[in-house]
Amino acid sequence: MNFSKSVLYASVFGLAVALVVPAQADDKTRSQQDQSSQKSAQKQSRHSKDKQHSQRGDRSRQQSSTDRSHNRYHLNMEGWVHVGVDYDRDGMYDAVETIFLYDLEKAQNQSRQRSQARRGSARLQRGERGQRGQQVQFTGKIKNLQEKKMTSSDQKQMVAKLKTDEGKTLRVCLGTKEKVSQLDLEKGDEINVKGVRARINDEAAVMAQFVSFEGESIQNQLPQQQRLRKFQGTIQNTRKTSFQGRNGRFLVADLALNGKEKTRRVNLGPASEFEDVDLSEGTSIKLLAREGRINNQEALIAQLIRVDGQSIDVREPTRRTIRGEMKSRKSLEARETRQETADSNRDEQSIR
Repeated sequence: MNFSKSVLYASVFGLAVALVVPAQADDKTRSQQDQSSQKSAQKQSRHSKDKQHSQRGDRSRQQSSTDRSHNRYHLNMEGWVHVGVDYDRDGMYDAVETIFLYDLEKAQNQSRQRSQARRGSARLQRGERGQRGQQVQFTGKIKNLQEKKMTSSDQKQMVAKLKTDEGKTLRVCLGTKEKVSQLDLEKGDEINVKGVRARINDEAAVMAQFVSFEGESIQNQLPQQQRLRKFQGTIQNTRKTSFQGRNGRFLVADLALNGKEKTRRVNLGPASEFEDVDLSEGTSIKLLAREGRINNQEALIAQLIRVDGQSIDVREPTRRTIRGEMKSRKSLEARETRQETADSNRDEQSIR
């Protein structure tokens, strides 16, 4: 009986143990499963979040790429402009060109630079004209000595090239051959000169008022600067001719002055300036001119001419032409020149 009880107790105890142990194992398993599930859930959550972040990043990158593409699209569209072109300046567009805005700005900058360069050149030319009549005094050695015929005088003049003490080379009109011969000058002689700046045959020079050499000196009477006068008349005839010491051919006309029974010979200027101008017999013409000489005879030297609605500037040192009606693209240079000759408009107004 006791044995049976012991066995029973043992059996019961063993059963209990057997029953308890599996229960503990199940609890551990469930705990492990729960932990595993939690970890898995956490991993899935992190993975889901990472995926969401990745998707949001992809969408952001796609949006950014789209925005950049959109911006480039707009830049390209905004970078092109339409420009109306009037080739013959008649107030009507001859063509409409589509160009890139950058190219337009580049062309505008180049045009401004070209305009500034022209203005600088015009200022330089005005400066050269402004220097005429300026008193100068210097010493120099004669490099060469030549006889020259001047349109303003019927006597031959002696023109020398001098190298000054500063190393500059100047052309100097020393005076008439008769006077200069008194000094018996030769190449290499060093002379003192006092005079004024001028132009000789369209080149910068000095008109000597006093010339001295080895204690001897001569004095020249400088020509007075002549005022321009207005003339109007009818052309009787024209011819082309050449002048000694001058390049090219010149157009000379006989002009019957209005209101006077008098005909004057006129040097109208370089013949090339009148290739497209009708100057046939009977043509009415207005001009500003100064007194001068042609082949030792009194004549007019034209400076500004107006004929058939056209104004032609033949003044030295620059000769500029303005056409009343400009012709296609060939007139581009004339249009650019028009800006340079704004200073001549005041003279032009006086003969209209």
